[in-house]
Amino acid sequence: MKKLILALLVTAGTVATANAQEPKSILLYGDVSLASTRNADLSKHTVWDAAPGVGYQFNHNWTLGLSIMWKQDATKDSTGNSTTINTYRVGPFARYSHYIRKSETFFWYGQFDFDYQGGYTTNEGNPAYDKNNGVYVGFYPALGVNFGRGVCMNFNIGGIDYSTVKYSGATYSINTFDLTFGHSVNVGISKNFNCGHKMHSHHEPGDEVHRRKADKMEDEDDAAPKPKRKQRNRDEDE
Repeated sequence: MKKLILALLVTAGTVATANAQEPKSILLYGDVSLASTRNADLSKHTVWDAAPGVGYQFNHNWTLGLSIMWKQDATKDSTGNSTTINTYRVGPFARYSHYIRKSETFFWYGQFDFDYQGGYTTNEGNPAYDKNNGVYVGFYPALGVNFGRGVCMNFNIGGIDYSTVKYSGATYSINTFDLTFGHSVNVGISKNFNCGHKMHSHHEPGDEVHRRKADKMEDEDDAAPKPKRKQRNRDEDE
Protein backbone atom coordinates (compact mmCIF):
# COMPACT_ATOMS: atom_id res chain seq x y z
CA MET A 1 0.00 0.00 0.00
CA LYS A 2 1.40 3.29 -1.09
CA LYS A 3 1.80 6.00 1.53
CA LEU A 4 2.44 9.72 1.37
CA ILE A 5 4.53 10.83 4.36
CA LEU A 6 5.23 14.41 5.35
CA ALA A 7 7.54 15.03 8.32
CA LEU A 8 8.78 18.24 9.87
CA LEU A 9 11.03 18.33 12.91
CA VAL A 10 12.65 21.31 14.61
CA THR A 11 14.41 20.42 17.86
CA ALA A 12 16.05 22.45 20.60
CA GLY A 13 15.34 25.82 19.10
CA THR A 14 16.91 27.99 21.77
CA VAL A 15 16.67 31.76 22.27
CA ALA A 16 18.37 33.72 25.03
CA THR A 17 17.18 37.25 25.79
CA ALA A 18 20.43 37.99 27.64
CA ASN A 19 24.01 36.79 27.39
CA ALA A 20 23.79 33.01 27.05
CA GLN A 21 25.08 31.18 30.14
CA GLU A 22 25.51 34.49 31.95
CA PRO A 23 24.22 34.76 35.54
CA LYS A 24 20.76 36.32 35.86
CA SER A 25 19.83 35.67 32.21
CA ILE A 26 16.70 34.15 30.70
CA LEU A 27 16.61 31.14 28.36
CA LEU A 28 13.70 30.46 26.00
CA TYR A 29 13.54 27.31 23.86
CA GLY A 30 11.01 25.23 21.98
CA ASP A 31 10.69 21.94 20.10
CA VAL A 32 8.10 21.42 17.34
CA SER A 33 7.41 18.33 15.24
CA LEU A 34 4.82 17.35 12.63
CA ALA A 35 4.32 14.08 10.74
CA SER A 36 1.45 13.16 8.41
CA THR A 37 0.67 9.92 6.55
CA ARG A 38 -2.06 9.48 3.90
CA ASN A 39 -2.92 5.96 2.71
CA ALA A 40 -4.35 4.76 -0.59
CA ASP A 41 -7.79 4.24 1.03
CA LEU A 42 -7.82 7.99 1.91
CA SER A 43 -7.33 7.35 5.62
CA LYS A 44 -4.96 9.79 7.28
CA HIS A 45 -2.72 9.75 10.35
CA THR A 46 -1.28 13.02 11.72
CA VAL A 47 0.96 13.51 14.76
CA TRP A 48 2.24 16.87 16.01
CA ASP A 49 3.67 18.21 19.24
CA ALA A 50 5.08 21.45 20.67
CA ALA A 51 7.33 21.72 23.73
CA PRO A 52 8.38 25.25 24.75
CA GLY A 53 10.28 26.09 27.93
CA VAL A 54 11.66 29.03 29.87
CA GLY A 55 14.58 28.97 32.30
CA TYR A 56 16.64 31.15 34.62
CA GLN A 57 20.42 30.88 34.28
CA PHE A 58 21.74 31.46 37.78
CA ASN A 59 25.38 30.84 36.84
CA HIS A 60 27.52 30.23 33.74
CA ASN A 61 26.53 26.59 33.26
CA TRP A 62 23.34 25.74 35.15
CA THR A 63 19.79 26.64 34.10
CA LEU A 64 16.59 25.88 35.98
CA GLY A 65 13.17 26.40 34.42
CA LEU A 66 9.73 25.18 33.48
CA SER A 67 8.76 23.30 30.31
CA ILE A 68 5.41 22.24 28.86
CA MET A 69 4.43 19.85 26.08
CA TRP A 70 1.25 19.30 24.08
CA LYS A 71 0.83 16.44 21.62
CA GLN A 72 -2.01 15.26 19.36
CA ASP A 73 -2.15 11.91 17.56
CA ALA A 74 -5.11 12.04 15.14
CA THR A 75 -6.45 9.29 12.91
CA LYS A 76 -9.14 9.83 10.25
CA ASP A 77 -10.55 6.75 8.52
CA SER A 78 -11.83 6.54 4.94
CA THR A 79 -15.36 7.52 6.07
CA GLY A 80 -14.12 10.75 7.67
CA ASN A 81 -14.47 9.56 11.27
CA SER A 82 -11.71 11.19 13.37
CA THR A 83 -10.19 10.06 16.67
CA THR A 84 -7.59 12.17 18.50
CA ILE A 85 -5.33 11.16 21.39
CA ASN A 86 -4.26 14.24 23.39
CA THR A 87 -1.20 14.19 25.65
CA TYR A 88 0.31 16.95 27.78
CA ARG A 89 3.20 17.42 30.22
CA VAL A 90 4.33 20.26 32.49
CA GLY A 91 7.15 20.45 35.02
CA PRO A 92 10.59 21.76 35.99
CA PHE A 93 13.85 21.07 34.18
CA ALA A 94 17.56 21.44 34.92
CA ARG A 95 20.18 21.92 32.20
CA TYR A 96 23.98 21.87 32.38
CA SER A 97 26.03 23.04 29.38
CA HIS A 98 29.72 23.55 28.67
CA TYR A 99 32.22 23.89 25.85
CA ILE A 100 34.17 20.76 24.87
CA ARG A 101 37.73 21.23 26.20
CA LYS A 102 39.04 24.61 24.97
CA SER A 103 36.92 24.75 21.85
CA GLU A 104 34.83 27.83 21.03
CA THR A 105 32.90 25.90 18.38
CA PHE A 106 31.62 22.68 19.98
CA PHE A 107 29.68 22.46 23.23
CA TRP A 108 27.43 19.90 24.90
CA TYR A 109 24.52 20.04 27.28
CA GLY A 110 22.41 17.60 29.25
CA GLN A 111 18.83 18.24 30.34
CA PHE A 112 16.81 16.53 33.06
CA ASP A 113 12.99 16.81 33.02
CA PHE A 114 10.55 15.95 35.80
CA ASP A 115 6.94 16.41 34.62
CA TYR A 116 3.36 15.84 35.58
CA GLN A 117 1.66 14.26 32.57
CA GLY A 118 -1.88 13.48 31.48
CA GLY A 119 -4.04 12.74 28.49
CA TYR A 120 -7.46 11.93 27.04
CA THR A 121 -9.07 10.78 23.79
CA THR A 122 -11.80 12.52 21.76
CA ASN A 123 -13.96 11.27 18.89
CA GLU A 124 -16.19 13.44 16.70
CA GLY A 125 -17.17 15.85 19.45
CA ASN A 126 -18.18 13.13 21.92
CA PRO A 127 -17.18 13.43 25.61
CA ALA A 128 -13.54 12.70 26.30
CA TYR A 129 -12.61 9.21 27.44
CA ASP A 130 -9.48 7.23 28.38
CA LYS A 131 -8.48 10.02 30.76
CA ASN A 132 -5.15 9.41 32.46
CA ASN A 133 -2.41 11.09 34.49
CA GLY A 134 0.99 10.27 35.92
CA VAL A 135 4.66 11.26 36.11
CA TYR A 136 7.37 11.55 33.45
CA VAL A 137 11.13 11.63 34.10
CA GLY A 138 13.61 12.05 31.27
CA PHE A 139 17.25 12.85 30.53
CA TYR A 140 18.91 13.53 27.18
CA PRO A 141 22.35 14.79 26.10
CA ALA A 142 22.92 16.96 23.04
CA LEU A 143 25.81 18.40 21.01
CA GLY A 144 25.91 22.00 19.78
CA VAL A 145 28.00 23.47 16.97
CA ASN A 146 28.56 27.22 17.07
CA PHE A 147 28.54 28.97 13.67
CA GLY A 148 29.03 32.47 15.05
CA ARG A 149 26.76 35.41 15.89
CA GLY A 150 24.89 33.21 18.36
CA VAL A 151 23.67 30.72 15.72
CA CYS A 152 24.12 27.03 16.56
CA MET A 153 23.12 23.63 15.25
CA ASN A 154 22.00 21.10 17.87
CA PHE A 155 22.17 17.31 17.54
CA ASN A 156 20.38 14.83 19.79
CA ILE A 157 20.49 11.05 19.32
CA GLY A 158 18.04 9.99 22.02
CA GLY A 159 18.02 9.67 25.78
CA ILE A 160 16.53 7.87 28.78
CA ASP A 161 12.98 8.33 30.05
CA TYR A 162 10.58 6.70 32.47
CA SER A 163 6.83 7.30 32.81
CA THR A 164 3.98 5.98 34.92
CA VAL A 165 0.36 6.49 33.84
CA LYS A 166 -2.93 5.49 35.46
CA TYR A 167 -6.19 5.58 33.51
CA SER A 168 -9.42 6.76 35.09
CA GLY A 169 -11.21 3.81 36.72
CA ALA A 170 -8.20 1.49 36.47
CA THR A 171 -6.76 -0.27 39.51
CA TYR A 172 -3.20 -0.38 38.21
CA SER A 173 -0.65 1.92 36.56
CA ILE A 174 1.23 1.46 33.30
CA ASN A 175 4.97 1.91 33.74
CA THR A 176 7.24 2.49 30.75
CA PHE A 177 11.03 2.69 30.53
CA ASP A 178 12.67 3.76 27.23
CA LEU A 179 16.32 3.81 26.25
CA THR A 180 16.42 5.54 22.86
CA PHE A 181 20.14 6.18 22.26
CA GLY A 182 20.80 5.62 18.57
CA HIS A 183 17.12 5.04 17.76
CA SER A 184 16.23 8.66 17.04
CA VAL A 185 18.12 11.62 15.58
CA ASN A 186 16.95 15.19 16.09
CA VAL A 187 18.56 18.20 14.43
CA GLY A 188 17.69 21.78 15.27
CA ILE A 189 18.86 25.38 15.12
CA SER A 190 19.40 27.67 18.10
CA LYS A 191 19.96 31.41 18.25
CA ASN A 192 21.22 33.61 21.07
CA PHE A 193 20.06 37.23 20.93
CA ASN A 194 21.64 40.27 22.57
CA CYS A 195 24.87 38.37 23.17
CA GLY A 196 28.16 40.15 23.74
CA HIS A 197 31.65 38.88 24.40
CA LYS A 198 35.06 40.50 24.59
CA MET A 199 36.59 37.86 22.34
CA HIS A 200 33.78 37.45 19.82
CA SER A 201 30.34 38.79 19.04
CA HIS A 202 28.33 36.13 20.87
CA HIS A 203 28.37 34.07 24.04
CA GLU A 204 27.78 30.36 24.38
CA PRO A 205 27.81 27.77 27.17
CA GLY A 206 31.16 27.62 28.96
CA ASP A 207 32.41 31.00 27.77
CA GLU A 208 33.41 31.91 31.33
CA VAL A 209 36.72 30.10 30.72
CA HIS A 210 37.52 32.18 27.64
CA ARG A 211 36.25 35.36 29.28
CA ARG A 212 38.50 34.92 32.30
CA LYS A 213 41.51 34.51 30.00
CA ALA A 214 40.59 37.67 28.10
CA ASP A 215 40.04 39.63 31.33
CA LYS A 216 43.39 38.43 32.69
CA MET A 217 45.20 39.52 29.53
CA GLU A 218 43.54 42.95 29.64
CA ASP A 219 44.34 43.37 33.34
CA GLU A 220 47.99 42.50 32.75
CA ASP A 221 48.17 45.02 29.92
CA ASP A 222 46.62 47.74 32.11
CA ALA A 223 48.90 46.93 35.05
CA ALA A 224 52.13 46.92 33.02
CA PRO A 225 54.18 50.07 33.75
CA LYS A 226 54.72 52.38 30.86
CA PRO A 227 58.33 52.89 29.84
CA LYS A 228 59.76 56.12 31.09
CA ARG A 229 61.46 58.47 28.73
CA LYS A 230 65.06 59.28 29.53
CA GLN A 231 65.47 62.77 30.81
CA ARG A 232 67.93 64.81 28.93
CA ASN A 233 70.75 66.24 30.95
CA ARG A 234 70.63 69.94 30.41
CA ASP A 235 74.19 70.33 31.67
CA GLU A 236 75.47 67.89 29.08
CA ASP A 237 73.47 69.63 26.40
CA GLU A 238 74.96 72.92 27.40
